[in-house]
Amino acid sequence: MLIRIATTNDTSGNARRGWLRVNASGQVMGWIEEGYRGRGAIEEVFSEEGESPTIYVKPSEYKRFKNWGETLQTSFTEKELLND
Repeated sequence: MLIRIATTNDTSGNARRGWLRVNASGQVMGWIEEGYRGRGAIEEVFSEEGESPTIYVKPSEYKRFKNWGETLQTSFTEKELLND
């Protein structure tokens, strides 16, 4: 499952939005940066995900989610990410 995490743009106007990849057990498996690509950021890789909830958070919480997802993503192979 993908959960969209979003916050306000940074001071330079850059979008801060991304997708936290979570398996059926609720374990975080990775992070996909969305930026301005919108849903296109995930459709290239996960075309059959369906709709996902969006969680709006403070900028500090967004950074924490992003770091968490990026850190855990390195723990899984691509096959594990696609076959959760």
